[in-house]
Amino acid sequence: MKEIELKFKVNNLDEVINKLESIGSKISNIICQDDSIFVENLANTESVEGSVWLRIRKTDDKIELNYKKQSAKKMESEEIEFGVSSYEKANAFLEALGFKKWVEVKKQRRYTKYKDCNICIDKVERLGNFIELELLIDKKEDIDYEQKLLDYAKELGIDTNNRINSHYDTMISELG
Repeated sequence: MKEIELKFKVNNLDEVINKLESIGSKISNIICQDDSIFVENLANTESVEGSVWLRIRKTDDKIELNYKKQSAKKMESEEIEFGVSSYEKANAFLEALGFKKWVEVKKQRRYTKYKDCNICIDKVERLGNFIELELLIDKKEDIDYEQKLLDYAKELGIDTNNRINSHYDTMISELG
């Protein structure tokens, strides 16, 4: 499965939430997510084609292990995700494979949908407020998915000039 994602910094989440609710989107309750991101080489965490990140995500009621492999396009990646029963065992497993903990990302997230698009409404510790628009693609069609997501953003009143071409983990790492 391929994930195509565009991220936008937003100053007023309430405006976007109100717009989504006004068109019938149901906004989920807030979920607290604590992500631990692992990489093979702490000296080289640049997001380039073929880069691999592993993530352990703890939420209110579950733990997931996630694999992401960077595609040629910056905000497109191959993704595999599944549940695990123990954060400690997942952490030990990744370390046994030679991966090292790079950064932690803590956020409050709400979910909704707009047309065929999944939307994440995020308040990220140390970074601020963001909206992520995501498409999950099973097979490649002759569609400009990036433009499709930009069109959705405009329809929702999101300022596309505030697009962020980076991942939360990279932005937090750059803060030091």
